[in-house]
Amino acid sequence: GRLFLADYALLEGLPTGSLGGEPQFVAAPLCLLWLEPGGRLLPVAIQLSQHPGTPIFVPGDKGWPLAKLWVRGAHFTLHEMVT
Repeated sequence: GRLFLADYALLEGLPTGSLGGEPQFVAAPLCLLWLEPGGRLLPVAIQLSQHPGTPIFVPGDKGWPLAKLWVRGAHFTLHEMVT
């Protein structure tokens, strides 16, 4: 009851447009979260694609801050699509 998976598979293959002539992108990440005893939900691993073999980022990795940013963008996009 302390590990959770946020799966953004609904975003896989989502068509995107362009902004100012530049193509836009959206990720369909998998984000593993841990509920710490104090009640905070913390990300512990992020895979930015639904495809096996895609790199997995963990805290301390060079790309960790950027991976978290991609998850936030995916979360916002999914929220806007569904609600």
